Amino acid sequence: MLGNRTLALVATTGLALASIGAAHAQTAAQQIPAGTTMSAPPPGGIPVTNPADQASAPTQGAQVVHGITGATTAATPGALGENGLPPIDNATPGNVAGLLSYCIHKDYTSGTTPRSVARKLAKRADVKSDQAYSLGGQGLLTNGTSTPFDVSTLKKSQRVKLCSDLTKKGQSLD
Repeated sequence: MLGNRTLALVATTGLALASIGAAHAQTAAQQIPAGTTMSAPPPGGIPVTNPADQASAPTQGAQVVHGITGATTAATPGALGENGLPPIDNATPGNVAGLLSYCIHKDYTSGTTPRSVARKLAKRADVKSDQAYSLGGQGLLTNGTSTPFDVSTLKKSQRVKLCSDLTKKGQSLD
């Protein structure tokens, strides 16, 4: 009986040490000297692009957006208007279309009107070329500043209200 307990204790200790080693191996980043150029990212690495070198930009599934720095949130002083929502007055038609798609995808709005408005706006030539369209699809409102507002930081009731307001704005842009 003592042998079984000892064996169980040794096995448990061995498993614990093995799991610690595995966890360390997963979190240990491969150290690569600064300035090293690689043809492909190392295993588990994330490809990084250099804004000064257009050749390093992704070729598919991404859009380069210039002039955007960070994101403001509901906690950022001065980011919200008197109604507790960020102002949408200066949002471009492309950003409104992208945000409406975001609202529909996240179920903050329902019915056919938001879908119809988003589709009509998305077909416009000025919207297709608007960099703010992709930001809107990510839930980022560009309202005339270089820092977009992250809609996901609002309370759900505020997001629903904002999506309703965006639908009305989109209808006025159509």
